[in-house]
Amino acid sequence: MATLSRSALFLAFCLSLPLFAQPRFPTPAELGDASNWRKNTSGSMSISQDGDAVRFAVQFSGGDRWAYPGFPLQQGQTLNGVTAISFELKIEQQDAPQEFASRLVMLDGYANGWYGYNLPEPGEWQKITVLLPDLDGTPKEGIRVLRIGMNPKQDTLTYSIRNLSLEGTPRMDQIKPRIATDAPGTVFIEKEAPTFSANVDLPQCHYVLKDWLGAELGQGIWPEHAGDKLVLTPLPPGYYHLETSHPGETQFPPFTFAVVIDPATRVVNHDAYFAIDTAQSWVARPGSFDCPYYDGDSYLLISELVYRAGIYHVRERLGWREVSPNPGEYNYSYYMTNADYLQKRHIIISGMYHDTPIWAKPITKLPSDLLATYTFAKDTATAFGDRMGNWEFWNEQDISFAPEPAWDYAAAMKAAYLGFRAADPKRIVAHGAMCTPSKGAYHYNLYANDMGKFCDIINYHTYNPLSNYPKLMQDLREFRAEQGLEQRAIWFTEHGTNSEGHSEADGARKGMKAHSPDQELIMTEFFPKSQILMMMEGVSRDYYFVFPPYNERKGVKDWGMMRRDGSVKPSYAAMAAITAQLNLATLQGELGVDDALRVFVFNQPDGKQTLVFWSISDLDTAPFNAIARPDKLYAHDFTLPLANGQYTITNTVGTATTLAVANGQAQLNATRYPQYLAGVSGFTADKAKVPAGKIDPYTPAADEDLTVIIRATLNDEDFDISNQKASANLDKLQGRLTMEIWNLDAQPKTATLQISGGTLSDLPASIALPAFGKQSIETVFTPELPERGYEAPMVVQAIANGKKSSRLHIPVVMRRLFIENSVAVPLQTDKPENWRKNTSADLFSVTWDEQEKALRFDLEWTNPETDRWFYPEYVLKLPAESFAGAEMLSFDVKSVQDKVENDFKHNLVMLVQEDVHERGQSVNFSYSPPLTQWENRSIPLNNKDNRLADTKVLRIGANPIGMKISFWIKNVCLLKNK
Repeated sequence: MATLSRSALFLAFCLSLPLFAQPRFPTPAELGDASNWRKNTSGSMSISQDGDAVRFAVQFSGGDRWAYPGFPLQQGQTLNGVTAISFELKIEQQDAPQEFASRLVMLDGYANGWYGYNLPEPGEWQKITVLLPDLDGTPKEGIRVLRIGMNPKQDTLTYSIRNLSLEGTPRMDQIKPRIATDAPGTVFIEKEAPTFSANVDLPQCHYVLKDWLGAELGQGIWPEHAGDKLVLTPLPPGYYHLETSHPGETQFPPFTFAVVIDPATRVVNHDAYFAIDTAQSWVARPGSFDCPYYDGDSYLLISELVYRAGIYHVRERLGWREVSPNPGEYNYSYYMTNADYLQKRHIIISGMYHDTPIWAKPITKLPSDLLATYTFAKDTATAFGDRMGNWEFWNEQDISFAPEPAWDYAAAMKAAYLGFRAADPKRIVAHGAMCTPSKGAYHYNLYANDMGKFCDIINYHTYNPLSNYPKLMQDLREFRAEQGLEQRAIWFTEHGTNSEGHSEADGARKGMKAHSPDQELIMTEFFPKSQILMMMEGVSRDYYFVFPPYNERKGVKDWGMMRRDGSVKPSYAAMAAITAQLNLATLQGELGVDDALRVFVFNQPDGKQTLVFWSISDLDTAPFNAIARPDKLYAHDFTLPLANGQYTITNTVGTATTLAVANGQAQLNATRYPQYLAGVSGFTADKAKVPAGKIDPYTPAADEDLTVIIRATLNDEDFDISNQKASANLDKLQGRLTMEIWNLDAQPKTATLQISGGTLSDLPASIALPAFGKQSIETVFTPELPERGYEAPMVVQAIANGKKSSRLHIPVVMRRLFIENSVAVPLQTDKPENWRKNTSADLFSVTWDEQEKALRFDLEWTNPETDRWFYPEYVLKLPAESFAGAEMLSFDVKSVQDKVENDFKHNLVMLVQEDVHERGQSVNFSYSPPLTQWENRSIPLNNKDNRLADTKVLRIGANPIGMKISFWIKNVCLLKNK
């Protein structure tokens, strides 16, 4: 874009409707209006007006009970300067006595504050005054939500509040000088005049307008008076910086904004590849970030911004326990509000839910009541209807979101699938996304339980570096083919990166770090590259994680495309640009130009083509856990044959320039940031993209009945779960279990059971299955010793009214027999010098403990906020200590912490394929927490995972809860078949 002259950037001074006004406290009338309060509870809440009081009725289903409805501040309101709040409160009487763990006034925002108060006797109104001093000297200017609530110990709570008033004087003296705009999320539509205002008087303030990489576009003088508006001429799509300087002490932080094409001019394409995970019902709740737009309706803001970016598929969340605390009771609340907002903008949802209510009988997290699972899926899919594009049952069940084994998830997923299908036979159904390596034991066992018959796509998550995409996808495609599903579509319903590293800047909320400008550039580069590279590998749809502001890892990992001040990052403009260029296009493949470039050919519906090109940067080549930096542009000149004429080049953030070709050769300059060359034709890719799969619903054979589901409850005194939750160890000759046969159909049936891999005792000759019911059988499994090895796959199938059910498949490992008949390969782990330090601890030592005849690790942390972990590294002595052919890793372990519980967040064995410190790709296995007495841990290894043979480094350790730990280990060895 040509540099704008000063005359092209004009000022308009307008004192009406200023963007900033003197703040005020919410009035008693506003605080007493039920419509201004928002639900916030671990149960199900209703809010209603009861005369001059606001009434909150809450129902819980056990668990962690809390109710803290919120009053989000609207534009012009503040709590800065408030010293106390007064209100009258009444708790309604119940038949049984009521007890409370706590009761609090909460102030949520930049620096959260919790203030206790005393409750009245039930049935009585009582005036309560709560002092609200500033905490740690932090003023309340950053507070966004007022909450008044409590933590009851019973499942029913109803209380009312009235006559709320705030004491103190509203003040602006702590407000930082800042720029604001009415454009939602700081996103303008092209042809709109970007308009801004300041909240303080600024005589002699100078501003400079720059593009996203810092090139100056224009400059001028800022309006002198607070609230007066600076109005610029409409700008082309792109991402911009508005910087100011002032001779006094008052300086603005940098202000950024985006300009996007008019969404009304876009063609809505629900077959588009591009999608994003908004998770807005959970992470965009009022108060989670600043929202001076739409009267603080952060849900509406998210929906509108996604629409303006040209995205027509989002991934959402829903809490089962929250919306249905009791059977047949549904309150979809803000989940339906969000679905409606999105539907009005032509956006359809991938709906994912978890959190089992008590009435669905959770095992640990997953439901055991398959009829409850079926019913909720059916009723919820019916309620949301065509707002949804597809449903997902659960999330990342292969890790800690579901500690239960794979076959338990398979049974629940089958029931959910039948419920979704009963609501809408054509709606796409996905199993919960998995995130561990695709050739892991969990994946194999899930599909051995006939998972392929109960979903239409393969659903996966990744945060791998760009450099690992080919290997990741090769493994996933090979796994897909092994299941006989070569044509099935692969979706990534979460896709992000860690390549920018932990966030380096202070955020708008205390304790929540933010991306630095350099890190934002890395994320802007990552978005289009990651999308196109996955498209090249045959992915059918890709949901970037995540859109709203969201932090993890104790606040140091910033994920969102938005900042917590409500503005968008440059990656948002990159998303709007790629959808504008490619939402209707089809990837043909990649051109081979030279080794420093990537050039991709997209065919457009009008017969023209768009080339997307970039130079290979450190982001493209970075291995696992490596950090990329935008210091170097990797500028690279190249030529392409093009017919003479005018073409359009659009940069990463959507700003277009004209390319003139006069001699049949286009002179192009690539950088690390992708560019789009539109209007070309005649290019044929040198490397074709991997064909994308298709939506692939399974059609049952004539002799199949998928409505009959078998699930088993293994007796935990006989079996223990291992091998990535994909096998059951049995040290005895037999193991007890309860077999459940469910019939999720209106037709009663008579069934028999068929079993392989062993025998089940006391099975009846026939089993009567009621409609939408089950039968339970107490039985004992006796495994058969296979010809080779010690794993007996227990496979159970029902024949109901002459038709086969899906399989229950549980690999049973006869661990004791294997250990007694195996060959042990001891590792040289008894020498302290053979271990490398790998821990976050402040104090670390490793010694030989002669009394215990074991290696001893002593670790201590001094800061309770530190993420506590230790995974010392042992470099294998190859080839003698090779994991090739190993069936099990065995070691003895014990530990003592400075807390009597001696508890842990995680206990892992890591098999690392690279000899690198701390980083490197690994296959991880969990093991039972070490106790204060010696115990053996024998970990079955997945021999289908060909990566294990390449193991170079062994890490064994844990994430302790305590601040100090001693950890002993001995007798580390590999066990192999004789």
